[in-house]
Amino acid sequence: MTSANIRRKLHQYIDKGDDKLIKLIYALAKEYNEEEDFEYELSEDQIKILEERTAKRLNGESKTYSWEEAKAIITGKKEK
Repeated sequence: MTSANIRRKLHQYIDKGDDKLIKLIYALAKEYNEEEDFEYELSEDQIKILEERTAKRLNGESKTYSWEEAKAIITGKKEK
């Protein structure tokens, strides 16, 4: 399907759409257009927390999990 056909079809959907669809399409378009300007920076506190967690991990003070272990914990299927 060409861009022109997609554009035409989108206009049809928007013209017939309810509020929920209009808001969804608007939010998607807005996010897409603002994405290029998005730049996230961690605060000093967030950086400090990450550095502390990294240090604990490297010193063996914190536990790590394999993907299978993490999935079992998340789904509540961890063996006791």
